[in-house]
Amino acid sequence: MRILQVRFKNLNSLVGEWQIDLMHPAFASDGIFAITGPTGAGKTTILDAICLALYGRTPRLNKVTKSGNEIMSRQTGECFAEATFETQTGRYRCHWSQHRARKKPDGELQAPKHEIANADSGDIFESKIRGVANQIESATGMDFHRFTRSMLLAQGGFAAFLQAAQDDRAPILEQITGTEIYSKISIRVHERQREERDKLNLLLADTAGIVILEPEQEQEIGQALETKQNEETDLAAKSSETGKAITWLTTINGLKKEIGDLADEARKLQSDIEAFKPDREKLGRALNAASLDGAYATLTATRKQQTDDRTALKTEVDALPEIESSAKEQAGILKSAEQQTARAKEELKAAALTLQKVRSLDQKLADQKKAVLEGDEGCKKDAAKIDADKKARLEEQEKRSKAHETLELVGGYIKDHAQDEWLIRGLTGVEEQLSGLLSKQNEIVQKEAAQETAKTALELAATSLGDRQKQSGIRKQELEGASKHLQQGKDALSQLLGDRLLREYRTEKETLLREMAFLTKIAELEDHRAKLEDGNPCPLCGAIEHPFAEGNVPVPDETEQKINALTRLISKAENQEASIKRLEEAESLARKKLAEAENLDSAAVNDKKAAEKALAEVKDGLVKLRTDFAQRRQAVTTKLQPLGIADIPETDISSLIESLKKRLEAWQAQVKNKADIEKQIADIDSEVKRQDAVIETQSTALTEKLERLATLKKELATGSEERTALYSNKNPDDEERRLNKAISDAEGAEKQARERHNELQQNWNTTKAHVESLKKRIDQREPELTRLENEFATALAPVGFSNEEQFLAAILPSEGRTELTATAKGLDERQADLKARQKDRDTRLATELARKITDKSLEELEPQLKEHEEALKELRDIIAGLKHKLSENTAAKERIKEKQV
Repeated sequence: MRILQVRFKNLNSLVGEWQIDLMHPAFASDGIFAITGPTGAGKTTILDAICLALYGRTPRLNKVTKSGNEIMSRQTGECFAEATFETQTGRYRCHWSQHRARKKPDGELQAPKHEIANADSGDIFESKIRGVANQIESATGMDFHRFTRSMLLAQGGFAAFLQAAQDDRAPILEQITGTEIYSKISIRVHERQREERDKLNLLLADTAGIVILEPEQEQEIGQALETKQNEETDLAAKSSETGKAITWLTTINGLKKEIGDLADEARKLQSDIEAFKPDREKLGRALNAASLDGAYATLTATRKQQTDDRTALKTEVDALPEIESSAKEQAGILKSAEQQTARAKEELKAAALTLQKVRSLDQKLADQKKAVLEGDEGCKKDAAKIDADKKARLEEQEKRSKAHETLELVGGYIKDHAQDEWLIRGLTGVEEQLSGLLSKQNEIVQKEAAQETAKTALELAATSLGDRQKQSGIRKQELEGASKHLQQGKDALSQLLGDRLLREYRTEKETLLREMAFLTKIAELEDHRAKLEDGNPCPLCGAIEHPFAEGNVPVPDETEQKINALTRLISKAENQEASIKRLEEAESLARKKLAEAENLDSAAVNDKKAAEKALAEVKDGLVKLRTDFAQRRQAVTTKLQPLGIADIPETDISSLIESLKKRLEAWQAQVKNKADIEKQIADIDSEVKRQDAVIETQSTALTEKLERLATLKKELATGSEERTALYSNKNPDDEERRLNKAISDAEGAEKQARERHNELQQNWNTTKAHVESLKKRIDQREPELTRLENEFATALAPVGFSNEEQFLAAILPSEGRTELTATAKGLDERQADLKARQKDRDTRLATELARKITDKSLEELEPQLKEHEEALKELRDIIAGLKHKLSENTAAKERIKEKQV
C-alpha cells in the first residue's frame, strides 16, 4: 500500500484546508522524508487525517459519532479528511467528513459520512460506513488494528520502544507489532497439551463404565417419543384455538367498553353545548352588529364634525367685535409713526453738506499724518539697516580670520599624513588581503577546535574500548556458566530416566491406566461373573477362558502404586525438561549477548582507529593552515610598512581593517575640508565688498528722506488748525450714525405698527370669512346628517335591533368575538368527530359478532387455556427426556467405536 495524496480541513490545531501531494518530485525523488516541527504544530494531525480518511477513527480517538467529535477544530462548523492510495488492485480515494447544522460553529453535530471511490474514474464503490470499512480491508488487506501496527505505529508505543533498555525491547516490540499473542499461544499450547492428556486419561477410565441400551429398550423409547410428539401436536392445536377465542372475546368486550365511553363523552359534549347557548346567542348578536360597523362609523363621524363646527362658529362670532376695535386703534398708531420718520429724514438732509466738507478735510489730515509717520518710521528703519550692515561686515571679517586659521591647521594635517593618500588606490587590495588573512585565521581556530574534539573523541574511544573488552569478558563467563548449568540439567534428566525415553514412561502409564479401568469394570461385574460357563464366550470380551471365575481377581492397589510412581517420575522429568529448556534459552541469550559484546568490542576498536586517523588529519591540516597564514601575513605587512605599520597583530585583524578605513576617511575629509574653507574665504571677501557698496547707498538715501519728512510735518500743522475752526473736535461719522439711527428707529417703529395693523386687519377679515364658511358647512351638513340617521335606524330592524341603544349593547370587542367564534367551532368539530367514532365502533362490533368464534365465556376459556399450557409443558419435558436418553445412547455407541479404533 502506498499513500499518494492527503487532504484535510479543520482538524485539531490545523484550521483551514491543507493538502500534501506525495507524488510531487520533491517527495518521489527522495524516497524518504520526515515530518518535523515544534510541539502542537500539527505533525500527528497529518497521521490522524490518514487514519480518519481510511477508517473513520484515529489511534487517539476511538470513535467519531453524531454525539461527539473531539478532532474538529474549535470555532469551526465542518471538517473532512481525504486520502488517495495505491495497492496492487488499483488506485483508490477515501473521503470522510462531518459538519454541524448549517455549518455553523454552534450548530448541532450531524452524522459523519464515509465513502470510497476509484481515484482515476471517480466512480463511488461504497458510501455506507460499514461497507466502506469492508472495502478498505479488501483493498489493503488490513483492518484498523493491523494498519496501526504495521503501516503507522502509534506515537507513544514507538517512543517507549526507542527509550527501552536492550533486554526490554523484545516485549515492547511484540506489543507494538501485535506479535505478543504468539508467545502467549506457545505457552498456552504447552499447558493445553498437558491438560488434554490428563483429560484423555480420565476419559479412557470413564469409558469403561459406559452402559448402552438394549435394542428393545431403544425401540420402546422411540415409540414412546413418537406418541408423545403426536399428543403434543394435538394439544398445541387445541391451545391455539382456545387462545383465538379468548382474543375474540377480549376484542368484543373492548369495543363495548369504547361504545359506552363514547356515550358518556356524547352526554358531556351535549352539556357543554347547552352551557354555551347564551354565549352563542351573544355571538350572533355581536356578528349582526358587526355588519353595521361601517354605517355606524360614518354616522358617528358626521355627528362629531357637525358638533365641532357649531362650537367653532360660536367662538368666532364672540371674538369678532374685539378684533375690529383693535384694528381701528392700530391705524392711529401707524399714522403717528409715519410722521416721526419724516422728521428724522429732514434733519439728516440739513446736516449732510457740513459733514461732507469736514470728512474731506479729515481725510487730507489723515493722509498727511500717515505720510509723516511712514517717513519717520522709514528713516529709523534705514538707520537701523545701516547699523546692522556695518555689524554684519565686522562679523564677516571675523569669519575670514577664523577660516584662515582653520585652513592652516588643515594644511598641517595633510602635510603630516601625506602617506595616507596611498590608501585611496591601495586600500581595496589591502582589505581583500586582510579579509583573506582573517578567513585563514578563522579556519585555524576551527581546526584547533576540531583538534580538541578529535582528541576528546580518541579518549572516549579508548575508554569505550576498555569498557567493551571488560564487558566481553563478563559475557564469556556468563556463557560458560550457562553451558555448565545446561549440561548439569541434561545429566540430571539422563540419570532420572535411565536408559529409557520419557515417552516410554508415558506409554507405560497409559497402559496401566487402561488396565486399571478394565480391572475396575470387571470388579463391578460380580453378577455377570456368576453366569460365565467354561467353553462359552464371554458376552463382554469374547474370551473363552474365565480366570476370574475361579477367584483370581488382581489386586488393583499394586497397579495404582505403579501409576502413581510413573506419574511422579513423568512430572519430575517434565519439570526437568522445562528447566533444561529455560537453561537452553539462558545459554542462547548469553551466547547472543557475547556476540553483541564482541561486535561492540570490534566496533570500539574501529572507532578508536578512526579517531586516531581523524586526529592525525586535523593536525596535518592545522600545520598547513598556519604556514599559509604566516606567508599571507608577511605579504600584507610589507605592503603596509609605508603607512607606519611594522607588524599585524594576530588577534586584532578586524580592527586593523577598520583603522585603515578610518585613516582613509579622515584624509579624504581633510582634503574636502581644505577645499571648502578656501571657497568659504572667497565667498566672505565677495560679501564684504557688496556690504561696503550697500552701506554707502543707504546713507545717501537717508539724508534725502529726512528733508522730505520736515516739509510734511509743517503742512500737517496748518491743516489741523483749519479743521478745529470748522467743526471743533466732533466726529462727522458719529454725528451721521446718530442721525441715521434716529431714522432707523423711526422706520422700525413704523414697520412694526404697519405689520401689527396689517395683522389685525387680516385677522378681522379672516374671522369674518371663517364665520361665513362655518355657517355654510353647518347648513349643508344638516340634511346629510338627517339622511344618515334615518338610514341607520332603518338598517337596525333587519338585524334584530329596535333602536341604537340595543345596537351599542350588542357590540363586542374583536378579541371577545374571536374567542367565542373559536369556542363554537371547537364544539362543532368535537360533535362531528364523536359521531364518526361512534359509527366506527358500532360497525366493528357488528363485524366481530358476526364471526361467532365461540359460545363459551372468558371465565370458562381461561382455566381451559391454562390447563392446556401446563399439559404441554409436561409433555415437552417428557419428550426432552426421551430425546436426551436416545442422544446419550447414540453418543455412547460412538465413544465405544472410537475407543475400539
